[in-house]
Amino acid sequence: MQREPVEPAACTADGNAPAAGADVDDVDTGGVDLRDLLELTAVDDADAARDLINADDDVRGFVSVDDEGLPHMTISHATVSNANDAMGSPGLPVSLSILNGAFGMFNRQTLTVEQIMRTDPAALADAGFQEAAGRTPEFTRQVRLTNFKPDEDARYYYALLAMTALMAMTFAVTTVCSTQANLSALGMRRSLAPLTRFRQLMGGFLASWLCTFCSLVVALLYIHFVCRISFGGRWAATLLAIVVASFTANALGTLLGSLPKLSAGTKIGLTTASSCALSLLSGLYGSGAMALSDWIQRHAPVVATINPTQQVTNLFYDILYYDSYTPFFRTVGILLTMSVLALALATVFLRRQRYAHL
Repeated sequence: MQREPVEPAACTADGNAPAAGADVDDVDTGGVDLRDLLELTAVDDADAARDLINADDDVRGFVSVDDEGLPHMTISHATVSNANDAMGSPGLPVSLSILNGAFGMFNRQTLTVEQIMRTDPAALADAGFQEAAGRTPEFTRQVRLTNFKPDEDARYYYALLAMTALMAMTFAVTTVCSTQANLSALGMRRSLAPLTRFRQLMGGFLASWLCTFCSLVVALLYIHFVCRISFGGRWAATLLAIVVASFTANALGTLLGSLPKLSAGTKIGLTTASSCALSLLSGLYGSGAMALSDWIQRHAPVVATINPTQQVTNLFYDILYYDSYTPFFRTVGILLTMSVLALALATVFLRRQRYAHL
């Protein structure tokens, strides 16, 4: 490993990341060009470098090479103060630590190779030794803090799945409207049938719930196998999320369908409009909507809590990112509470409906 002494060079390091470019034409250490890491300015000697770093706070320190060809880094007092200041540049301590580690690693490898050359020169002919001597050790390792590796596209598809669930409210709205004598001929005939209204509504609710569940399963399979969006491998919890989302959608659809003095077309329109509007608040329509959703969750968490599309989106987030099922079941509880309240209100509206004539 060749080591050529180089002249001292004052350097500036950006607080967040080392900058590229330099005023030095030939500064090299072991094949790694310092111009790729630092902004360098050549000076005559170490004394001139010390004067420069003391006179200019923007110059973080200087790099010099001793008589043995080993590089050393010296930083200024201002840089030390800035690195220790909690209000200083946040990336400066990391940058200095990386530089110090790089120089220290180079020096240790150089001294090790020199010692081996003195004791066992034949080792230089070993290809394995040469590879080991030139290998750069890793200073960091990847640590996953979530249950699954985060996916940038997952958020959009989860919000899309939530919108699909809410759009399926039309199943329940249509079912309820078909039992109301003032909205359709079918409703007139059903009102004269010997079957009680409760059984009619219950049968329609279960049928629309099944249709919604099947639709969401198809959408989920498409998102996973075609769009390559993961659900964390927790398929049992994912199917439970689909069951809860479809149940909530039909409960809300039953509430919309039971609203008095509205035509069937108006109720369908309300279903579509509310689904689109609530999906905006859950981050479906691009980066702007995502930023709005994040802002709402930080500054107006109550709005996010009562938004069914946000909660359906959170169902799949909880499965993907959390090790524990506690957040998932908390979200399930919120959606089931919404469903119970919606069905209770729908029951009140439907029980009060009377017809003077058909």
